[in-house]
Amino acid sequence: MRDSAVDRGALEVVVPRGDESIRWLEHGYPSALARWHYHPEIEIHLIRESRGYMMAGDGMVSFSPGQVSLLGSNVPHNWISDLTAGTVISHRDVACQVHPNRIQALARIFPEAGQISALLQRGHQAIVLSGQSAVRVATILTDMGNHRELDRLIDLLEIFRVFVQAPSNEWSTMVTPGYEPDASVDMANRINQVLAYINSHISSQISLNEAAEVVSMSPSAFSRFFKKAAGINFSDMVRRLRISRATRLLVTTDLPIARIRIRSGFGNVANFNRRFKQEMGTTPRAYRQSHRY
Repeated sequence: MRDSAVDRGALEVVVPRGDESIRWLEHGYPSALARWHYHPEIEIHLIRESRGYMMAGDGMVSFSPGQVSLLGSNVPHNWISDLTAGTVISHRDVACQVHPNRIQALARIFPEAGQISALLQRGHQAIVLSGQSAVRVATILTDMGNHRELDRLIDLLEIFRVFVQAPSNEWSTMVTPGYEPDASVDMANRINQVLAYINSHISSQISLNEAAEVVSMSPSAFSRFFKKAAGINFSDMVRRLRISRATRLLVTTDLPIARIRIRSGFGNVANFNRRFKQEMGTTPRAYRQSHRY
């Protein structure tokens, strides 16, 4: 979950090649691109490896390999993988980005593209695909890396078509309607510093007061700031990231559940079991049994 760019600004400047309007990229984790940030371009994003939590606007959902999402213009976002210290994932993320002005111009010429404009409006709530719709977009988006120019445009339109036509049980939104992002550099820097603090203390004591000191704020001001920026309370964020750590250890190791509980920062057995079931819908033991092959 380490973020190597906690001191970088919030705005990502997207620069496609001079003869292209669609930018395709892939990167690993940790990466300077993997941080709480925003950009005016629409982004379609695929996670290929790891598990963790996706943050977008004021929403937060868990992710696993194969997650596909569409993020509207200037919606701040970040994917936080739960990894052991020093672990590097070479090819975690695949994405394509395009400025909404390009799509709006297309819709003015071709009325048939009006459905895409409506989709992009919905994208301000961050759309997450599932099922066969996610599988289809993941395939197109991955193949786009081998394409250029006209073929990439065709790929992009096909991706939009899948999003537009996805059945209601294969898509959901995660940002509260009417959410207004704080697109300041200061906000992003503070969120990234807090995430780095949580990561470095995930197995031990985590204090709201200490987190507030990290970003030079009073505890009360920090509490209000964090809820507005992340959409959940600081304590809820810590709990979710600790549960994420526990799920990874349950699936990828043979450690006793008691040891996993301690490594995930839970000192009390009953509290760990209760919080785990609240978040995952099952007990730690049942989760391990259902996810081991």
